[in-house]
Amino acid sequence: MILDDDRSNAEAIQAVLEEQSFEVSSICSSNELMSSIQKFKPDLIIMDILLDMADDRTLCNQIKVGFKTAHIPVLLITAMLESQALKVPNRADAIIFKPFDCSSLYRKVSRLIH
Repeated sequence: MILDDDRSNAEAIQAVLEEQSFEVSSICSSNELMSSIQKFKPDLIIMDILLDMADDRTLCNQIKVGFKTAHIPVLLITAMLESQALKVPNRADAIIFKPFDCSSLYRKVSRLIH
C-alpha cells in the first residue's frame, strides 16, 4: 500500500512495484489509511513523511503500536535530509531518501516483505 498526497509520486512507485508483480493499492490521504488497511490488508505500507500538512512519522508510530497493524512493515519516503528525517523518533522499518532509483526501492520492498 502506498500513501502519498502527490498522486504522480504514488503512481510512479505503484508502476515500479507492479512491474515486479506486486499487488499495489495507492491512497492520497492519511484519513483513508486505516480503512484501507482493513480492506486491502497490505504486507507493507510505503508512505511519504510529509503528507496532508502532517508528519507521517507520527502516523507510522501509531501503526507500529496498533494491535492489528504492528506487524505491517512501514517504509518511509522523504526528500528531507537524513538528519532532518531522523529528528522525530519513529518506528519505521526503513527510510528511503529521494531521489531514489527503482532497483533500490525494489530491494527495500522485497527485504521488508520477505
